[in-house]
Order: sequence, then structure tokens, then C-alpha cells
Amino acid sequence: MTTTPDAINTPAVLERTLERLGFGTPTPVQAAMRVAALAGRDVLALAPTGTGKTLAFGVPTLARLINTPPKSRKGPRGVQFIDPYDRLRALVISPTRELAQQVAKDLAAAAQGSVLRVAVVFGKSQAPPQREAIRNGPDVLVGTPGRLREFIDDGSLSLAGIRIVVIDEADRLADMGFLPQVERILEGVPTPRQVICASATLPPSVESTVLALMRDPVRVEIGQRNAPARASNFRYSVAEADKVALLLTLVKGGKMDGVAVYVRTRRRAGWVATALTRHGVVVALLHGGRSQRCRDQALATFAQGTAQALVATDVAARGLHVPRIKTVVNYDVPLMPEDFVHRVGRAGHSGGAAESFTFVDSFEADEWRRVRDLVPDEPFERELPDISAFARRTPNRGGRTGDAGPPNRPEPKARKRPPGLGDLWRAKKAKRERSAPLTKGAKPGGGVRKPGASRGSH
Repeated sequence: MTTTPDAINTPAVLERTLERLGFGTPTPVQAAMRVAALAGRDVLALAPTGTGKTLAFGVPTLARLINTPPKSRKGPRGVQFIDPYDRLRALVISPTRELAQQVAKDLAAAAQGSVLRVAVVFGKSQAPPQREAIRNGPDVLVGTPGRLREFIDDGSLSLAGIRIVVIDEADRLADMGFLPQVERILEGVPTPRQVICASATLPPSVESTVLALMRDPVRVEIGQRNAPARASNFRYSVAEADKVALLLTLVKGGKMDGVAVYVRTRRRAGWVATALTRHGVVVALLHGGRSQRCRDQALATFAQGTAQALVATDVAARGLHVPRIKTVVNYDVPLMPEDFVHRVGRAGHSGGAAESFTFVDSFEADEWRRVRDLVPDEPFERELPDISAFARRTPNRGGRTGDAGPPNRPEPKARKRPPGLGDLWRAKKAKRERSAPLTKGAKPGGGVRKPGASRGSH
């Protein structure tokens, strides 16, 4: 794909489609990278979430494909045709299935009215239909690294015609989990090629790795790096046992709608969703252990307004555009500090007020310190509200609510500490207490009073 003076113009058909879709005026990041991307330069684009990075790399990519069509071949009786394998000239790599589907949807919408085709491939779904989509000859292929590697290795996908590679959420794809797959994919792409990397965050630990994937890139940086966008951010210092009660106080007491609740693990996601459901909150559940059909259904249910809250792990933290999200609750502090920025960035994509609340317990001090080191402005500390309406309390020996144990219960025997273990014993005890919500039989509403239960009940 050569770059000519005509190849650095945005085609009229693309301009008309963007105008019709309401994207006629480019955002700052779109305007900043358009010239360099249209000219075929490698680009590193860093901009806050929700600023239009998909179209920032999508519009120049589609424009170059329209301006430099694939070569036609002469078939039987002299008829000119384009081989489907020659059409595939652009590849977009995304870290998650949901993000890959959304990027493909956005690019297909922008390409309406042109001859360009967009296809998407991702794992944990039927492979034959995706192979058929590749055989039909898309111009742009969006995919997750694992499924792309699978199709490359079995011969279903050839990268011989690829001239443009977009690495979306580049910081995530450059970490050690995805990096070998990304490098293997790039090995199959011929040079010269254009590589565009885009993300809202870029920690120093992976910046050199991302830069090594490109050649003399143009750097486009909009706004404060690693800054959460369009949200008022608050945090609560709260014990692990009171997190569900605090969540219910905010959601039920505050009559919130369009709430995305992020948790650390799949197991905790199920527990928190169960606790909310028990108290009359309609919940959509999304995590990596669910089938693709269930994940699609959960997103659709929440986006359409049928579900009041979405409980999810970090598979839903990056890049997803769900206009209905107004509030983000970080039930757990993320293990990767960059995910805090991406989580919070899900709120307010449709404009208007947006807010986030982060629950921080004493055992998450290290994770929270890493978040504070990353983001420019620390979220405001808020005083813990009255959670007694949802917190389970039992009467103490004096008949007052607070301490565990019914009235006149004998003093429990003190547990004897094994002799000679010292600090090791105390460390193990602290570890057991921290992991208590993950023990067998534990429920996320263990510190939450069941609906209709009296204050004196257990």
C-alpha cells in the first residue's frame, strides 16, 4: 500500500457517513492523529477514556483502504475480479471479546456506503462461522490475540496482505500475558507496514515495550496521562465485611440506576450479584467464565435498561461504550492500577453527570497506594454513610446491638495460640482473616441482614 498525495485525504463517502452518524466534528485526539495516520506514519495515541480513540484510528485506516483499493486480477474470459484474500489489508488487535465486537461494530458503521467489509473473530465461540467470514474477504479484521493465533496456525488466516496493524489498549496487550501472541502476529505481517497503538494509560513499566512494536512513531498525547475522565471520584474506607452493606446503601438507598460494579474475581462477582438480587436489585452478570451468549445477553440486558446494575470483572473495564453507565463502583481495588482509570472511564459516555465510588479496606492498602501513584488526582475521601439498614447486627451480652453473641451467652473459650510460631502464626491468622470471604460456604451478604429480618436476628 503506497502513500500518494491522494491517499492522505479523507474520502467524501466517509465524511458523509461520519456527518450522518453525528461524528462530523473530530475530537481533539482524532484531529491530532489524522494527518500522521493518513500519511502512513506509525502513531502512539494516548487519550482519556471516552474521547473517541476508536474513530481516531478507525477513520484514517478506512480512508487509506478506500483510497488504495486492492489489485484486481484477470479471471476467465478477461473478467476482472478481486481475490478475497487480497482484500484483507488492515488488522485490529483487541484484548477482550467485548471490545473486539464493539470496535468492529463502530468501524462497520463508519464504513457504511463504501465497499469496505469488516469482520470480527474472538475465542470461546464457534470457529467455523468466523473462518467463513475470513474466506469471504473482509478489508478489516478485528480480533483477540488468541483466536488470531489459532487461525494463523491452522492456515485459516493469512497476513500476507496486511499493511495496517492497530493495537488497541496497547498497554494491556504489551504486558507479559499477551505480548508473545502479539509479537507472533506481527512476525507474520510484511514490512513496510503501519502500526498504530492506542490506549488511555501507559505505565512506565511497559512504555518501552509498546514503543518497540513501532518504527519512529508520531506521539499524540491528549489531556493528563492516566487521568480518569468525566467523573467525580470518591472513596470509602470500609471493612471487607461491610462492603455489601455499603453497596446496598448506595444503590438501594440512593436509588441509583445504571451502576457498574467491578470486583476482583469471577467468584466474588457471583456472590455480589446474588447479594444484590436478594435485595430486589435486577442484576446483569459479566465475567470471563461465562459463555459468549451469556456475556452478550448480560450486556444487552443492562444496556437496554432491564437490569439496574452490571456486576463484572475487568473483562468489562476497557473500551466498552455503554451510554447507560452513570455510576461506577469499585467494590474491590483493582490489582492493576491502570484498570482503575479504565473502570472509572466507563461512566458518562453519553454525557451528563458521572461518578465513581471505590471501596478500600485495610488489606488493600498496597493496591490503593499503586492507584494513587498512577493517577494525577486522588479521589476524595468520603465519610462512611449509615449502613445499619442493611448491615446484620446481633445483640451483645448487655442487650445492645453491636457485638456478636446473644444475651447471657457464656464467654467463649480463648483460642490457644500454638506455641513457638510467633510472627508466622500471626501472619497466617491475618491471611485467613483477609481471605475469609473466599472460604467455603461464605456468602457476600454474610454481613448483610436479609430483607425483612429483624435487627436482633442472626
